[in-house]
Amino acid sequence: MAKDTQPSGDTDNNISQDPISSRTVFSGAHDYFINNVLPDNIQAHITKIQAPTSYANNRDQTFILVRSGKGKALINGVEYNLKPNTLINLGPFHRYRFLPSKEAPLEIAEARMNSSTYVYMIANPYLKCEQMVVPSQPPVVHLSGLSAQIANQSMDGLLYEAKNKSSDQIHLCFCYMMDFLGIITDQMPKEYFSPTEKIEKKTKTEQKIEKKDKKK
Repeated sequence: MAKDTQPSGDTDNNISQDPISSRTVFSGAHDYFINNVLPDNIQAHITKIQAPTSYANNRDQTFILVRSGKGKALINGVEYNLKPNTLINLGPFHRYRFLPSKEAPLEIAEARMNSSTYVYMIANPYLKCEQMVVPSQPPVVHLSGLSAQIANQSMDGLLYEAKNKSSDQIHLCFCYMMDFLGIITDQMPKEYFSPTEKIEKKTKTEQKIEKKDKKK
């Protein structure tokens, strides 16, 4: 039975804060958000992977950013190619392992937070869908240009806060996590989050084809 563990070779940095002191950071926020959703333990670390890892069962909302190297991620039995600036968003219950390339071992940066915070995040207007579903496979995007720059800067900020613990670390880390969510929702096809729209589009296309066939 697999343990809920991190891949070997990593070093955890925890970002935690007293919920009472967090109230001053999110002044005016709803009490439910402060007491039940606000992250009070964000983890961020870098892992160097030179050999295939054992399977891990994910329990948190996790953003993984490949900093260097190549390889594959095996998530829920599906392989994903990894290269620098690949961003992955793993939700709870995903089962995964990393398979680094022999020529270029992987270096990944990882940030985790409690799942209720993620629910709050997606309730913000990044996603404008009447109905939203959570697909069984996680979003995986290969970034370049400005989006890659923002992702790396946000991860650098999380790693810095995990190590230095500034007075407004929770506020800053929440914003960094929102950057990741914004990139994911911008880079993934909208149909990924709302497959019903894809079905409707196909239906309209089929209707047009049928009309053309009738005219013939």
